[in-house]
Amino acid sequence: MTLDILGNLGEFVGAIGVVLSLLLVARQMKRGVEQTRRHTKSVRAAAFNSMVENSIRLLEHVFRDREMADFLARAANDPDRLTPGERLRWDAYMTAIFRHFGNLMYQWETGAMEEKMWQTYRRSFKDHLEDEAWVTWYLEHPHLFDQRLADEVRGILEDLAREGVPHAVTWKDGGGRIGFKASLGVVTEG
Repeated sequence: MTLDILGNLGEFVGAIGVVLSLLLVARQMKRGVEQTRRHTKSVRAAAFNSMVENSIRLLEHVFRDREMADFLARAANDPDRLTPGERLRWDAYMTAIFRHFGNLMYQWETGAMEEKMWQTYRRSFKDHLEDEAWVTWYLEHPHLFDQRLADEVRGILEDLAREGVPHAVTWKDGGGRIGFKASLGVVTEG
């Protein structure tokens, strides 16, 4: 064998080694992608489970405790007639509810919640905002929440106004102001 043949043979063996190395790297990358997908699904499932547990925790008091259900019905019907202690309870409950919806929105925005699940929660939120007491409470406390939640509430109230829901129409006719900036007297879009 001549040096040329040995050199060519060496190049050929080296090329086969490179191809095999690339195939091995590609296989490992594919496994990594599959593991990442499984991990992402696992994280999403855990996040969703946590969101459902939080929802149930908020609702559980209503369906397990008749006194709480009666209290919430009274508060929603006429919050101005609540005692100072009841008002504190109503404020705490509503703060928890709006924080929960803010968290759900954040989970959706960051990709931890799928679009179809967010739309389900948004419909639930919209149903709650058909209750005038919920809207009134939020409009009195926008400073407790971030602007993204204010934008979502504004969008839902605009939907409700188009659907003819009286308190939403009144809100819209009054300028449709909402959110932290509105609580400071700053005019916002919408």
